[in-house]
Amino acid sequence: MQTLMQRPIPRSVTLFGGWSKTPTTLSESIIQAIPGEYYAYSARFTAEKPLYPLLKCKANKVWAITSATDLGVEANLLFLFDTVASAEACAIQEAYASGLLGDSINGELFGKTWVAPAKITAHRFYELHTLENVQALINTCNTACEACGVRAKLEPGMIVAVMTDTSKYGMFLVKRLTSVSIHIDACHILL
Repeated sequence: MQTLMQRPIPRSVTLFGGWSKTPTTLSESIIQAIPGEYYAYSARFTAEKPLYPLLKCKANKVWAITSATDLGVEANLLFLFDTVASAEACAIQEAYASGLLGDSINGELFGKTWVAPAKITAHRFYELHTLENVQALINTCNTACEACGVRAKLEPGMIVAVMTDTSKYGMFLVKRLTSVSIHIDACHILL
């Protein structure tokens, strides 16, 4: 009897209604978001890979700090972990200005990112996440980030809005948080 790990990966899976989907793996390449495409996904960031670029869904969302230079303007957030189960989301240019990215990085590579708690419920977040309501996502991000925050203290269940000067709008919900990792559900769009 084969275990789940021993079964071959199918070339395509037939979904309800006859649609077919080919399984994909996340790319370690930098695959920029495409204007107008809506992305909804889950991700797990760690102390070793705390860098969060809002890229196309085929791309890996979890990167090491050493990738900041390669990502350049695509780098958006850095998760900062504490020795207790707490963390912060830090805008990339704030992380650079605070010396969190190291000495050898040129801060002129990064665009501006704003991050702030979104004052919406988890139910509303999942409506936006699932229904791809772009205008509601943009409005929520604009409202949350109007104070131009560059850091947000995180806690489980919290919803955080993200905006960039390159017209990315996104949100994430903190599903689980430890002293070395954060699990999120997220969505974003590039206009």
